[in-house]
Amino acid sequence: MGLSSLINKVKKVVEAVDVGSSITVTEVDPNFQFCFEKKSCYCFTKDCTVRIKGTRTLKKGATPKKFEMTCLFKKGFTTDGASAPEFAKFIVPAVKEGDDIYNAAPFIHDGLYMYKGKIDGAELTRDECDDILRGIWRISGMSRLVAGVADLGTHVVAGSSDHWGNASAEAKKFFKATFKYV
Repeated sequence: MGLSSLINKVKKVVEAVDVGSSITVTEVDPNFQFCFEKKSCYCFTKDCTVRIKGTRTLKKGATPKKFEMTCLFKKGFTTDGASAPEFAKFIVPAVKEGDDIYNAAPFIHDGLYMYKGKIDGAELTRDECDDILRGIWRISGMSRLVAGVADLGTHVVAGSSDHWGNASAEAKKFFKATFKYV
């Protein structure tokens, strides 16, 4: 893909972003520890639960509502972590050893994409799933600039229908998420 075609694709993605609903992540439960092994992907070796708190705004100008989302990764959950082009992996690595909050972002994002955002208690838009990715990364200490560029890259790379809902029923049994307003 040439530079001009990449720029045009980025412009189309930016223009297509839905501004009607959004999620802001305010807290990620630090009381979890991911246990996974690296093969061709990262495979979980035990169950793990992550809780996220934040606000969700369903329409532009609406009052944000507080929520809590609980994500359960079962032993056997497999992910590639953060998918970044080779030149960007030093800034956005697939995983960061010992930084479970950073790692929660792509793991949860992959799980939400498997279900096309349709989880117990909510139907999240693709943009809201991307908001969660970016929000968790911000909480992990990633700069606003890097998180924003990574989010834009997510729209460009994972923006095709190949990534949204592409998991098999077998893969889906290893991830469950519940969403509730509090």
